[in-house]
Amino acid sequence: MIIRIEKKITQILILILVISFFVFNTEIWPKVYIDINAPSVKKFPIAISELKSLSNLPDEKKSGSAVRDTLSADLDFSGFFSIVDVKNFPSNYNEEGITGQEIDFKKWTFTGAELLIKGAILQKGDSVSVEMRLFDITQGQFITGKKYNGKTGDLRKIAHKFSNEILLKLSGTQGVFDTKIAFVSNETGNKEIYLMDYDGFNIYRLTSNKSINLAPNWSPDGKKLIYSSFKTNSQKLYLLDLMLFKETNLSDRKGLNLGGAWCRDNNRIAVTLSVKGNSDIFTMSPDGSNPKRLTDNFSIDVSPSWSPDGKWLAFTSSRSGTPQIYIMDSDGGSLRRLTFEGNYNASPCWSPKGDKIAFASQQNGLFDICIINIDGSDLKRFTYNSGNNESPSWSPDGRFIAFSSTRTGMSKIYIMNSNGSNQRLVGATKGNESNPSWSPVINTNN
Repeated sequence: MIIRIEKKITQILILILVISFFVFNTEIWPKVYIDINAPSVKKFPIAISELKSLSNLPDEKKSGSAVRDTLSADLDFSGFFSIVDVKNFPSNYNEEGITGQEIDFKKWTFTGAELLIKGAILQKGDSVSVEMRLFDITQGQFITGKKYNGKTGDLRKIAHKFSNEILLKLSGTQGVFDTKIAFVSNETGNKEIYLMDYDGFNIYRLTSNKSINLAPNWSPDGKKLIYSSFKTNSQKLYLLDLMLFKETNLSDRKGLNLGGAWCRDNNRIAVTLSVKGNSDIFTMSPDGSNPKRLTDNFSIDVSPSWSPDGKWLAFTSSRSGTPQIYIMDSDGGSLRRLTFEGNYNASPCWSPKGDKIAFASQQNGLFDICIINIDGSDLKRFTYNSGNNESPSWSPDGRFIAFSSTRTGMSKIYIMNSNGSNQRLVGATKGNESNPSWSPVINTNN
């Protein structure tokens, strides 16, 4: 009888432990706050507190403000959050610590915020240590937190990383805050390749060959760039390793060596070559070997773009008499025409989700950005009466599109939401800018 009672008690204790595990282990059962695939998404009001200065020194406080400002800009850009004005914060919020036990969540509920970011910073010379935490105000619950060590020059990068962490925890999807955009600018008087953060900060010139450099495109891991250059008086295709800053001649075949779209699944690069006089689409290995011809006719075939699964290619062809968008399989078969409206459609770019293609379409003498379903339905135009808008490039999460526009006179890089809304300028070189190419998400250790 005693043995039965002890056995029953043991079973009850095990049941309690199992229930406790699933109830309290938020890593196993995380709450999903944001459904990024919903037709309309509620904006979560979020309060971002000034980072607590642990040394209470002016430079440290300034660095903390820089992190907060970048966080605020990132989360506002995402479209998922509304930033609560600091004027609504509790009067003594700066006296609080950054742990749940030190925060008066009841007072924060009166700000209208549902989420709260608290943080602390310690700066010694040019070294910084930043810790940030995200809380659910209504539940008084810790959601996630990270600690970052770096240099003062890394403050924006640190903020971008925590912005990504926030979006990952709340939606289960990686953000774009740590991505970059490659583009072409003639700021120096020559067309050179540049890099910038997704928000236009930290502009950096990659090439300095005083020639014409075109069409940068990223490798799937975000560590290499393909681009075309005339720096040796003939057009060649180059591969630049961004980690080693080492350049390799990828293709110097006779005629055009243009484009370069790297497939993330089959490790092939699609390019435009004109070895027989007219331009055709080829694929090749990442070292430039094993070229395979996919198109073979007297038309001009250019601008290949891979589908996410690597099974299809979209490209521009003049085979119907005017430039139009076509789709074929990765071996060059199953060819079909995608666009029928407009007499000049070019620069296709396949969406990361695989369901849409963005492209530039000539409307009344000017180019505009359009998207279309891959079956040719639901054509939408996103730019109107704003100069030439060209070279669309999707963000890796498929929520944004970068493009070039002459709406202010000079050609500049803009970003818009994937539904065409919220078009805004990013970057600010002194020259004309074109050919934006959005990087993939680059996985790095925190």
